[in-house]
Amino acid sequence: MIAGTIGGVPGPPAVAFRALGALELSVSGDPVHIGADKQRVLLALLLAHDGRTVPTPVLVREIWGDEPPPSAVANLRTYVMKLRRWLHASDTRLTTSRSGYLLQIGEADFDLPRFRATAARANRAAAQRRLPEAAELYAQALNLWRGLPLENVTPGTALREFTQHLTELHLNTVEEQAGVETALGRHGTVVQQLRQVIELHPLHERLRGRLMLALYRNGDIAGALGAFGAARATLRDELGMDPGPELSRLHQAVLSRDPTLLVPQTPTETAHRATRSALARGPRQLPAESTVFVGRHPETERADQALRAATSTANAGATRAATLVFHGQGGFGKSALALHHAHTLAPWYPDGQLYTDLAETAPHGPPQTIEVITGFLRALGVPPARIPGSATEAAMCFSSVLAGRRMLILADNARHASQILPLIPANNDCAVLVTSRSSLPTLVATRIPVGALDEASSVRLLAQLGGGERFVREEAAAVRLAGLCGHHPLALRIAGARLAGRPEWTLTGFAERLRHRAHRLDELQAEGLSVRACIHQSYRQLLGAARTGSARLAPTLRLLRLLGLHGDDEFDVAHVAALLGSDERRAADALDQLVEAQLIDPVTEDTFRIHELTRLYAAELDLPDLTVRTPHLTVAAGAAS
Repeated sequence: MIAGTIGGVPGPPAVAFRALGALELSVSGDPVHIGADKQRVLLALLLAHDGRTVPTPVLVREIWGDEPPPSAVANLRTYVMKLRRWLHASDTRLTTSRSGYLLQIGEADFDLPRFRATAARANRAAAQRRLPEAAELYAQALNLWRGLPLENVTPGTALREFTQHLTELHLNTVEEQAGVETALGRHGTVVQQLRQVIELHPLHERLRGRLMLALYRNGDIAGALGAFGAARATLRDELGMDPGPELSRLHQAVLSRDPTLLVPQTPTETAHRATRSALARGPRQLPAESTVFVGRHPETERADQALRAATSTANAGATRAATLVFHGQGGFGKSALALHHAHTLAPWYPDGQLYTDLAETAPHGPPQTIEVITGFLRALGVPPARIPGSATEAAMCFSSVLAGRRMLILADNARHASQILPLIPANNDCAVLVTSRSSLPTLVATRIPVGALDEASSVRLLAQLGGGERFVREEAAAVRLAGLCGHHPLALRIAGARLAGRPEWTLTGFAERLRHRAHRLDELQAEGLSVRACIHQSYRQLLGAARTGSARLAPTLRLLRLLGLHGDDEFDVAHVAALLGSDERRAADALDQLVEAQLIDPVTEDTFRIHELTRLYAAELDLPDLTVRTPHLTVAAGAAS
């Protein structure tokens, strides 16, 4: 972040956070001495939860363990105040809520998201066989590492898992870099790089294998055999084990001078061979991703972690593909995130990628299961005459075809788990990514909530869509405009599109148009995109459920209307019970229904939040629309409000 002035008042200073090595903080270019270990633990855990609130009990347990002193919460507040003073009195990065603390950081201010973004670009370049570019990007990413992650922090359980994840991320990237450098014929460089990393991680067998391969391809057969001997000795001394089957097979291949260990020496030959192989392997159905994508580092990190766990040796006996569900309110960018991540993952699923959009299309509704699977089987080369006619048999055929393959499946806009179950192959080497407004609770999957963007990502998205010069001149107005959009990705995209179409508009002027709550949703629509219409889809589903037989939804519809008129974005069960004039059980039931419809979000077990734009929509609801008719009950919800 670049320090500057806002309205003549000095803005927050430039801040840099570093976790890829010793934990470091600098403000305006000057390093901050963080002397207390507990202070470092606090900052490290806030950084690890980038973009998410860290509940106070989680912080207390991480800093003091399972038996914290009575003064723990008070001491925690002191540490937070000290951190806030270091950042700047006017800095909005560190915020406090009833549930905990949130540190929001832009990608430019933190070495970890910069590493992830650069490594992801390198992965895409490698997948597209732009090998020199990939090698340069991998080098840029790895140059951000200064040592072991958070090496000056005493970790508790959460930070220990986080540092293990960072270590795996680092080593995976080193491995990918070695593969690209080897394909480019730079074997000597690979050997030097791998020896340095293996010195820090002597038990990592895959890196040992990369070193053996690089030495062999560099003509040093004795060195390759010596590297295997060193690996075997270390594993026996440290673990009492011999090398695993993969490293042992490589050793035998070196001994027999297996010709398949040699690769083409030029990038062009490598690229041509890879292209021919890719065409023979399977379909590549992923749609092109947007050229503008920002943020989402916590979500992609969680997705990567889930896929690594699913394919780990500890889970080797699993008989179904890992499944991830990206869920959240309409317009929050679930599809863009899943598609972006699918493109990043594509190199790890070389046998192909399949895509289907399960959204309803008038007048036919969503595609039927048999239609989706039939399309997949055709893409996989199954002759039409051999494709079964029933959905059950087609699903079995699909699972059989995918046996032994590594494939990625992206199912967009699902509404029910029943749409997804037949698409999950009985193969742990495959993965299924799903997007849905619902969390699909009956599906066995890892659920990744997708919420609003952070402030820095919101401003960056607006600037990329709406033209950058205005955002340099009107920094304060850009932040205000992002806030008026509620950091809602669809609202930001619409605002950016409108600004792009009206280059004479100032950000200040457009923000003033959005300032009027009664007209804000009118302003947030452009060329078929509308925030109001997006929210209405969730409301329509809720209203449809009420009209088709659930009398208990009447208080839910009434509550939504009341929340539109209510002044607070955050509320608890007791508050809602008072609003409805009911007991807390019925209030909790109404809140659960709104959560399920993705019209509000849970914050804690009994605290909830409604997005500002959803609240504006709820305030517009006509009272007659809230009449709920069931076979036994007619309730005019508006009349009671």
